[in-house]
Amino acid sequence: MRTLATRPVVRRAAIGATVVNLDIHAAQALGHGREMPYIGILFVIAAALLGAIIIGLCSGRDSRRASAWIGGCIVSGGEFVLFVLSRTIGLPGGYREAWAETPEDLLGRLSLLTEVVFIASATISLTHRPEAHVSGHRHRLGWHDRTAPLP
Repeated sequence: MRTLATRPVVRRAAIGATVVNLDIHAAQALGHGREMPYIGILFVIAAALLGAIIIGLCSGRDSRRASAWIGGCIVSGGEFVLFVLSRTIGLPGGYREAWAETPEDLLGRLSLLTEVVFIASATISLTHRPEAHVSGHRHRLGWHDRTAPLP
């Protein structure tokens, strides 16, 4: 069975990006909820899911990390798509935002960056497995090892 404990720098980058993304969504939930209640609820749900992803990435169990990587890609991808839709064709209920008129719009653009960092980190973690020679035998070693969870 393949293990998923990534190089700590990749996992830490993903955790850092997710913490920033969680902070942005938590800070913006109330304001967006005043404009359109369902958007505020989506921001709260996103923040909760991002918290669960952080916990999963810090786990010492491969199955939890795998779920966190995959779930994080789904959440980040969904957030990215909804952000772009909210600034192009709009969302249900006539909800449409500007690209960069207020400081909050800049936070939204920062969240796009965090989502790209997470997806890139997950891609590296879930796909990169270079081959190496150990003791005269070929073993598949890679960025995946059985290290302890991050502190």
